[in-house]
Amino acid sequence: MVLTEKAYSKASNVVTKSNLLIEANYKLGVTEQKVILCVASNIQPTDSDFKTYTLSVKEFYNLLGLKGTPKYTELRKITKDLMQKVFEARIENKVIQVAWLSYVAYNEKEGTIDMRFDPFLKPYLLQLKKEFTSYKLENVVKLKSSYAIRLYELLKQYERLQHRTFKVKELRQLLGAEDIYPAYGNFKQRVLLPAQKELQKKTDISFEIEEIKNGRKVDKLIFSINAKRKQTPKQMSLFQEEEGSTSDSNFDEARQLALRIGFSLNRKVYDQWAQYGESNIIQLLNKLVDRKDIENPIGYISKVLKDSEGLVEDVEGNNSILFHLISEFKKNTTNPPKWMIKQDSIKTIQKKFGVEQEEAHGIYDAIQSELFYALGVKGDQMEENSSGKSSEKEIEELLAGLNN
Repeated sequence: MVLTEKAYSKASNVVTKSNLLIEANYKLGVTEQKVILCVASNIQPTDSDFKTYTLSVKEFYNLLGLKGTPKYTELRKITKDLMQKVFEARIENKVIQVAWLSYVAYNEKEGTIDMRFDPFLKPYLLQLKKEFTSYKLENVVKLKSSYAIRLYELLKQYERLQHRTFKVKELRQLLGAEDIYPAYGNFKQRVLLPAQKELQKKTDISFEIEEIKNGRKVDKLIFSINAKRKQTPKQMSLFQEEEGSTSDSNFDEARQLALRIGFSLNRKVYDQWAQYGESNIIQLLNKLVDRKDIENPIGYISKVLKDSEGLVEDVEGNNSILFHLISEFKKNTTNPPKWMIKQDSIKTIQKKFGVEQEEAHGIYDAIQSELFYALGVKGDQMEENSSGKSSEKEIEELLAGLNN
């Protein structure tokens, strides 16, 4: 039995797609992309199977941005060409090639079109619970460039993270532009900047681009993504599940980047950094992925987040004191015992921040655990002995811990 549903091509409809589908390799013209998205916007969250969606020719024609009186011949050519095109998706050890639509019928007397997706697409368009992206159809139907539509989806995935980094070669492939504008300058002028202008003018997000060079060649692009209006509850981004939290998504992204840099990031340190802006953490970690000259990334990141003008706002209170102390102790080539860290910290707090000794003691007690963690001092290491000095064995254990 074939399920049929009268569809409505409205700009307010919501498109929901698996992120795997968004990341798939394919080349479609701007009108072909709009056809797919118009049909996809009629899928309901409760649908367990694809239906044959029946759309009004007139509404569909107008939504695609076509001019004049609706012409069946024009639409038939668009859908016929579309049915001959495939996209590729890599799933485990397979590269899958599949057509978008399996069926199209023009009902000339009724003035409608019937369309049905290929069954292979079910896991990527139906009843999605995680790793999907949603947005209103109105954000893409007004776009005139196929590159702008693709870039919109790729950035919309990361809207809550606010940053996304691409290798230039990777971005070309995702946009279907690997064989045109071989010079980066032309690619930027003909693809990226027009898309930037369109998204700024016509969609709910905008972006800025930072170019990262390898020698004289632009190797990576960091996109800073800005939401132009408050996101609706239905819109979800990469990594976010229905009951998940944005903060958890950001932390997961930061933790993965930290591992690529070469250190393990725990929640306590991340939460300390987060008050300087979670987007700033992601941005900074992205910049450090290919750096090999940072010996103490936690201390380095802490200092940059605190001190970089124009990147983050200064934060008063214990956390600014904490990051100042971390920065100062990281300058030392020796590993001081706990009693010396305490003594020097209290003196620094008094002098640098102009507080009395008793208050300095209280501040130190409040930030001690975070300070020891950042400096690599463990709770069971470097305990003071009766003379106020650390044993040789405890010092050796600390040095071993710092070198691991």
